[in-house]
Amino acid sequence: MPVLTTGPRDPTGPRHLTLDNGLHLVGVRRPGSPLAALRLRIDIGSADEAPGEHGLAHVLEHLVVRCSMGGGRVADGALVEAATGRPHTSYDALVRTGDIATAGDVLGAAFRQLRPDTRDLADELAAIRRERAQRTADVRWRVQEAMFAALCPDTPYAHPVLGDPRTVDALTPEAVHRLHSRWYHPSRATLVIGSDRVDEELAALAERARLWAPGHPRTETRAAAPPPDGHAVVSEAVGAGRRAVAVGFTEPGAPCGADAGFALARRSVRAARGIDVLRLRLRSHTCTWVMLAATDETAAVRSVAAALRAIRELLLGPDGAALLRTEALIPELRAAEDIQRSVADATDAFDASDRIPASRPTTATATGVGEVADVIARWRQGFAAALPEGPAT
Repeated sequence: MPVLTTGPRDPTGPRHLTLDNGLHLVGVRRPGSPLAALRLRIDIGSADEAPGEHGLAHVLEHLVVRCSMGGGRVADGALVEAATGRPHTSYDALVRTGDIATAGDVLGAAFRQLRPDTRDLADELAAIRRERAQRTADVRWRVQEAMFAALCPDTPYAHPVLGDPRTVDALTPEAVHRLHSRWYHPSRATLVIGSDRVDEELAALAERARLWAPGHPRTETRAAAPPPDGHAVVSEAVGAGRRAVAVGFTEPGAPCGADAGFALARRSVRAARGIDVLRLRLRSHTCTWVMLAATDETAAVRSVAAALRAIRELLLGPDGAALLRTEALIPELRAAEDIQRSVADATDAFDASDRIPASRPTTATATGVGEVADVIARWRQGFAAALPEGPAT
């Protein structure tokens, strides 16, 4: 029987089990909550696709929900929400606490042998074509994908999650089965649950999840080449009379969990200037970017850098602590009460390198003005590196 453990430096943090089939279970306590949130994260995304496979991780996500999970319906009507990204694929369910076992079984069906019939495959490929048409009509999506292609050249992170339409449309049921057998294995997965009685629920889920054997051995996938360190780019796209500019940069390392400094800095910048700073962990690296309407790429970068400098100076001024508390800290504390948010944060905090729960990241209430100002200064330096003359001192 697996042993219940906690992170080495935080005995009150997430609970952790590793099962014989390699699945990692993580539990987050949410005292008094009438709801439970579950997230199954498979460490397979578009970055694991070889040439000739672009877009197939996303197709598998669609077919797993439709075929393996029976449409993703749990108990009295809750639906599984699924998403494929560059580093991961995730399946989420928000249910009543009495439906945790049922939800766990639905999510665990992801590891069953996947053999779609031709009708199911054709229907999901048609849905993906509609999704692609909707996305490509969005100038913000196009500029974001152009930015990733420029930020991560010659790496598997460069191509869109939606992939190559010719590759996707040529997929057969037999190829789906082979890909699923190669990629979906419990040892590549983490299941996180947030609930009122997490120790009891985690132990019960462990007994059921030990049966989630896929019937095939794990096969190794190729390691995704990392993006360049300290790379910064600016991209633009035009559509429907609109021009969008994206400015982004990469840096080595993957921030832990909720990362209160990032969250508070992001809220401060959004409240003060309406700029939304986005971030994506790419396993060994982190990509940070902003998107805005602009007529000139260079002017856009300078505008963002100037705005970040002004916000940093505001935070370090006499009213900075009040601004941080009102516009960032209080909204962040309210958002952190959401049970799905807590499960998402715990999933991000789970350290995939040594497969133990990471120590709890610095909380929002323990994060000071100086730390938030330092985050904003780092952003400014990273974005300004996209200028032809490089960042200003």
